[in-house]
Amino acid sequence: MSSAPPNRIFGRILRSASFRLALIYAALFVVSACVLFATVFVTATVAMQSDMQAVLKTEALQLAEIHRRFGLVGLAQQITRRMDFRTRGPIYYLLQAPNRQVVVGNLPGMPPVEGVIDFRNERATDEADVERSRLMGFGLVLPDGAFLLVAQDAGRLLDMQRAIIRAFVWAGGLTLFLAVGGGLLLGRNFLRRIDTIGRTTRVIMEGDLSARIPVRGTNDEIDQLVASLNAMLERIQALMEGLRQVTGDIAHDLRTPLGRLRQRLEDAREHATTTGEYAVATDAAITEADTLLETFSALLRIAQIEAGAQKSAFSELDLSALLRSVGEAYLPSAEDAQHALDLKIDGGVRLTGDRQLVAQMVSNLIENALNHTPADSTVSLRLTRRDAGFDIEVSDNGSGIPEAERERVFDRFYRLDRSRTTAGSGLGLALVKAIATLHGLSIKLEDAHPGLRVTISH
Repeated sequence: MSSAPPNRIFGRILRSASFRLALIYAALFVVSACVLFATVFVTATVAMQSDMQAVLKTEALQLAEIHRRFGLVGLAQQITRRMDFRTRGPIYYLLQAPNRQVVVGNLPGMPPVEGVIDFRNERATDEADVERSRLMGFGLVLPDGAFLLVAQDAGRLLDMQRAIIRAFVWAGGLTLFLAVGGGLLLGRNFLRRIDTIGRTTRVIMEGDLSARIPVRGTNDEIDQLVASLNAMLERIQALMEGLRQVTGDIAHDLRTPLGRLRQRLEDAREHATTTGEYAVATDAAITEADTLLETFSALLRIAQIEAGAQKSAFSELDLSALLRSVGEAYLPSAEDAQHALDLKIDGGVRLTGDRQLVAQMVSNLIENALNHTPADSTVSLRLTRRDAGFDIEVSDNGSGIPEAERERVFDRFYRLDRSRTTAGSGLGLALVKAIATLHGLSIKLEDAHPGLRVTISH
């Protein structure tokens, strides 16, 4: 991003979603500020006008009381004293005789008007006075026909209105400036993070599946998105590595049975001379082909399970009854193999999952224990209820699995050296792990002292 021309960078920032969002919020704030400004302006103006009118009315009524008690002369004297006392004050007076002759005051004569009036001071001379010549007054026609007017400079109201306008203009301008600046900053940071995601994506597209998008640690929306993307990349990498491993394992482990099948067919073609010999060779080839088909079926089933396709068949299961049924089904097989099968199943344990897959998972573990332990061994199947879940445990007292190989036995086609002489494809435990992962279960192998203990926990 730093190597791009500044105009191009600026253009990208202006087009970024974060910058547009900042402008939208700024516009909403300006609209809200305008509504607030109008409300404050009108409310303050009305309040100040009401206050000025109340002051003028009170002053006029006080003077009217003086007129009632002391007459026109006494009123004129009182107005003169107030004018002398407030030579620089904001109050203006006008007292006209009934014949409209000005008796006293600092305002020019005018026709009598009752109540609140707005007018201009015609005695204003210089430019500053003319600008502030607007007055607000309260007029009274006295009982003898005289006219009394008390007025106040309305410039204070104008000053207040101008102060409110200036405050909102500065606040609005500063808000817009901060919004645009903040939008540019947010847009730049946003684009940097997007560019980081883009660069990582390109690295992955070039074949480096180990690349990950850096997380800033702010735990904001982009960090959460990056964490999800990294988890997805982890999953994709694991699937791709699994695919590479499966491809290699298929090429390596299925080469032997395919070669054996081809050799038997060649031997039959070259050496078989009777129908019986051809039948024996054909039966052997069919058996070998069936083994290959079973292996491919197991691989396909593992792939489907790992892809989560079986979750559509999930339902609530009585796990206790299911495991008891599976264990009891293997009692005759265990007896024929001279093994003891011990069942300890806690009741009332339930699980949401696929009944057939869970049964196959437990069956594979029992079969492994029966097939890879010597005669007179004991195999145990236990289901133990815990406060927050349960444990499924299949254990035996055979030779166990070395600790260094316990994780590798879950790989497809992996078999211990001592197990290569027994029947099997090396996919049983891989299928167990895939089913456990599909159901959100954890699986671990432990030393049973002696033997092996496989524990599946929820």
